[in-house]
Amino acid sequence: MSWRVVERMTIYREVGMYALSPTLTRTPGGDLLVTFQRAPHVGYAHHEHPLFNVQACRSADEGQTWSEPYLVTADPLGGVMDRGVHALADGSIFMHASCTELVPAAGAGEHGGAWVSRAGKPFWVRSRDDGFTWSAPRRFPPLPDAVWGHPAQHSGVSRSGLLALPDGRLLMPSKATDQPDGGFPFFGMLRVSRDLGESWEYGGRIAADPVAHFSEPTIHRTPSGRILVLFRCHPGALGPGIVRDQGFSGPVAGDPSFVGRFLALVHSDDEGRTWSRWRPTRIHGSPAHMLGLRDGRIFLTVGTRWAGQRGCSARVLDPEGGDLESAPELVIRADGRSPDCGYPWSAELEDGRVLVAYWHHYEDDHRGIEGAIIEEVHG
Repeated sequence: MSWRVVERMTIYREVGMYALSPTLTRTPGGDLLVTFQRAPHVGYAHHEHPLFNVQACRSADEGQTWSEPYLVTADPLGGVMDRGVHALADGSIFMHASCTELVPAAGAGEHGGAWVSRAGKPFWVRSRDDGFTWSAPRRFPPLPDAVWGHPAQHSGVSRSGLLALPDGRLLMPSKATDQPDGGFPFFGMLRVSRDLGESWEYGGRIAADPVAHFSEPTIHRTPSGRILVLFRCHPGALGPGIVRDQGFSGPVAGDPSFVGRFLALVHSDDEGRTWSRWRPTRIHGSPAHMLGLRDGRIFLTVGTRWAGQRGCSARVLDPEGGDLESAPELVIRADGRSPDCGYPWSAELEDGRVLVAYWHHYEDDHRGIEGAIIEEVHG
């Protein structure tokens, strides 16, 4: 059996606007909801525009048509950065987001026009009407062992998955740093909620290294109860040795976008209380998304950024993820104009096919949100 791309679509593209980093969620009411951050187009890649807000497009017909965008949320202190959006057991939809804050520039006086955008403090919002209206932003609590807000780009919240455990806890992996200047390396860590996201406690570090940097994780629980977390990993000086040990050669082995980004795996066999040591996988690119299919298999997508493969790809793993290193790769898109592309997120359709939403860099230098439907080929 194999998989193939059978349909493509544009979910959002608008001249003069810049769209980034989609999420894709099946709402409690059955619609498909794509969220993305949006700001004015300035002619180059940017992730921290102070005017970024969160927009949504939705589909009531399994991705065949999409609504016009509408506002989900904006941070009253600045711009929204990356996020995750998740349907919960109580019928609500939960969104967590990192952000920037806009502050007066040094020396700015009364009625001054000089402002500086810098790292802000993360927040969450919730919808109780299927994603049409949302609560006001509420800030997450600071972490006891990390920089809180400026100068750290992220403070324990990033683009990531969210896992609901059988005992009712929510696990949200993310990234943070204890470097006073807010710099690399960031460690992988965990936030935990016991009340469906109304309050959060610290679950500790789950991936750390003196050199490698961890970011933008995806999380999944297998049928045996093992919890898998795949982090975007920037290995720094470790990269060339890892690529060499993995047996890669040719042009990709010298491409910084290949050598410098891969997925790193940690796992837990006790419901997230303790974690394995991190290890590199042979899956290069970032970030990733894991979707549990109805038959138990794992649909894994990852952004790919090196020359000749600027887009995203997919692998379908066995229910325990045992073939993570060997499952065949399906290229979904490869023709992005630059390495700043990908960021896939997926959802299973009613007919068993899978819709993947991803970020694309077009030839006219705009960026928007595209979609592809993937189906399994039998026989």
